[in-house]
Amino acid sequence: LRTMGNDKKKHGQYSGVPTDTVASAVASTHEDTSLPIATAVTLSGGSSSGGTASRRGSSASTNQKTTRPNEKQDGKKSGANIHDVAGTDDDGIQITWERGEVQQPAFRDVWFAIAFVVHLVAVLGTSVVLGPAAWSTMKEEAEEETDANGNADANINTDDRDEDGNGDGSDNTTSNIPGADFWITVVTIATIAAPTLSLLTLGVMSRNAASLIRASLYFSVVLCGMAALIFLPLAPPAGILYLIMTGCLICYARSVQHKIPFAACNLTCAIRVVKANLGIALVALGVLVALVAFSFSWILAFVGTMSLDAMKEPVPMDQQQYNNGNDEELNSLGGGLALLFLLSFYWTHQVLQNILRSSVAGVVGTWWFTPLEASSFCSPAVRDSFLRSSTYSLGSVAFGSLIVAILQLLRSILRSAANDRNNRNGILHCIAACILLYLERIVEYFNKWAYIYVGLYGYDYISAGKKVMNLFKTRGWTAIIADNLVNRLLGIVCLTIGLLTGVATLLAALLVEELESTGGWLGAGFTVGFVIGLVLSGIVMGLLSSAVDSIIVCFAEAPNEFAESHPSLAQEMQTAWSAAWPEEFRGVAIVALGGGLGIV
Repeated sequence: LRTMGNDKKKHGQYSGVPTDTVASAVASTHEDTSLPIATAVTLSGGSSSGGTASRRGSSASTNQKTTRPNEKQDGKKSGANIHDVAGTDDDGIQITWERGEVQQPAFRDVWFAIAFVVHLVAVLGTSVVLGPAAWSTMKEEAEEETDANGNADANINTDDRDEDGNGDGSDNTTSNIPGADFWITVVTIATIAAPTLSLLTLGVMSRNAASLIRASLYFSVVLCGMAALIFLPLAPPAGILYLIMTGCLICYARSVQHKIPFAACNLTCAIRVVKANLGIALVALGVLVALVAFSFSWILAFVGTMSLDAMKEPVPMDQQQYNNGNDEELNSLGGGLALLFLLSFYWTHQVLQNILRSSVAGVVGTWWFTPLEASSFCSPAVRDSFLRSSTYSLGSVAFGSLIVAILQLLRSILRSAANDRNNRNGILHCIAACILLYLERIVEYFNKWAYIYVGLYGYDYISAGKKVMNLFKTRGWTAIIADNLVNRLLGIVCLTIGLLTGVATLLAALLVEELESTGGWLGAGFTVGFVIGLVLSGIVMGLLSSAVDSIIVCFAEAPNEFAESHPSLAQEMQTAWSAAWPEEFRGVAIVALGGGLGIV
């Protein structure tokens, strides 16, 4: 991004702001250049009345389409709440930025919503019809496997003998399985400890956001350096790779030090949003339960369908050795349905997760523009945002999720082919799978920003994607830096809470059962507590991550409205932003950033 230097540009010719407004703002910007342009330049038509949608729409019309060079301002147009900033940089490349506008309630990307609902009904219906038979099959196979393992264990050391050669006939190789009290205690303590630690962590992070982000950055450097020292004598190539990564992390840590305060401000705002609307955590927990329930139904439907005779065909005798000794295999119909089932699994998981992300964006938008509607446990913002994301915007969410699901399916196929011992092109398949993995990650990262626009404004997926492209064209690296800094901290916090929860369950289990009676099952109790703590804390940290991304977009879209709704937070964020990018605060000339207001 370039700062325009000539006098004509300084007077707003390329700012996209009405000339008279710019002229009145130039004096104020020269008096105090520590304020961002969004504060220094006041656009016409701002309004602070109305409900959530009207407030967001009218504030977005701060605003209306602004005059271009040598044009007269036409005034407001009803329903037009687009803020165009247009200009040309030193290379003659035009830079534009359009603020989002709230869409009228309507179903977006309808055909994808219909396809998702139809496929979901088909999977659930199949699990109901074929589920009982599939459950019986799985139960019989599990019993046969248990009996086989039991017989094998019974034949090993069944006559243990003492020093005198006398055997007591007992099996001392298996620890006694603890009773129900042990497992009830482990699950109960974990279920209580993880949410409690998560809520306590929110308070600690809110008061020490910058210090914790900085510490997490140093922790990553130290961890990578330790890995380099460990692997250098054991596996020199891996050690050298970790050493290079350590050097890169050190350079990165030094280069982003001055950007940490702004990332901390984003995190603080996200914590405010989540704590003021904790009902969104119940929505996240409901999504988790829905994921587990669907997975169970999917397994029943898949096993029941694949057990049908129509899905199988006999394997020739000379080919059975290449088929693990099985005399049957899936025919073309069975293979095709298996791929569709796998696509269904990926798609549904993506849709449920992204509905939650879009809902969080809607809550953040309401808190940003009309905080009174987002200030209670189960606020109207939580209810309305979830309903919009799961109804009107379901098609948009399903559209983007389907793209990722297809990439996941292709990667699974290639990974399976690479692991096939009889495949001579395994290396090529492995390379292709790695390429698809990175492509999948890129699309997922793109989608998570697109769903923010879906949740904030109600765009369809394609329109939201265009907004994201515009966002990253104008200030992509700054958004990635803030997202990276905060998510690194959230990941470390989530892991720490999981470990602390595991320790808590371990101590509680020791109080219930004697060490001798539980034996090696204490480790299993710790593992259960760790997993539960990781999952439950991951819900809260995932909400914070989505909220941070939404705040990044909102500060780019509507910083003035933020100053009206939350003056103290807005001042803190503006100060941190001006300190992170002082070169971008030189008066009205920097409006050529295309509205790049507040993205780190």
